[in-house]
Amino acid sequence: MEPETLREYVSENRELEKQLTKRNQQYIFDLKKSLNAANLSEEEKTKVLHEMLPVLVKEQKGGRTARQLFGTVSERTEAILSTPETPTESSSPLLMWLDNTLLILGIFGLIMGVMGIFVEDSTQVYGLITLIVMAMAGGWVFYLMYKYMYQYEHPGADKSKRPKMWKSILIMMGAFFVWVGSIALSSMLIPTSINVILDPVYLVIIGAAAVGVRFYLKKRYNIIGSLSAPRR
Repeated sequence: MEPETLREYVSENRELEKQLTKRNQQYIFDLKKSLNAANLSEEEKTKVLHEMLPVLVKEQKGGRTARQLFGTVSERTEAILSTPETPTESSSPLLMWLDNTLLILGIFGLIMGVMGIFVEDSTQVYGLITLIVMAMAGGWVFYLMYKYMYQYEHPGADKSKRPKMWKSILIMMGAFFVWVGSIALSSMLIPTSINVILDPVYLVIIGAAAVGVRFYLKKRYNIIGSLSAPRR
């Protein structure tokens, strides 16, 4: 969970707890002690309470108590601890950019390598430096797509912060031209002694390695994909 989101949850939880009846306040107090004794992380406790408190505030108006809704404190603690922890998705700009860069490098490396191996008279268009620059610039462009467009399509997103469509389009057009320009300039200005044309076999190895590293990092840090369709 992002630090800003966690702070919002903590603030909302405090306000909701103030609205509880004395009996329900005692239940939450005892539940916190029980979760502390079970060594549940502060983030997980905050998330658990953020799910429970709105329900409790709403239902207590009809006379229902926390015990009636969630069982005893020990039963609720056991239920919380037995629920598999949902991995927190990372929307770190650096990790998302790296994820996109490795994906583009992997795809183009594999395509260019396979074509060079199996297609007669196939010529490699890009040198190694240009290929890396293309992947890095493209990773940045696709992160911007997420930042200015896709993130606001996800459930729970604050659409009031969404930039005007015309602004997003202008930013994306500018980023796209920078991407194309970086490819062209690196191809033209960097000498072939540095911007070497690799054997197709090496391109396949680089492409496969990029895909493998991306797969590991995505699993390790649960990185949100800029290129994936927003989940509904």
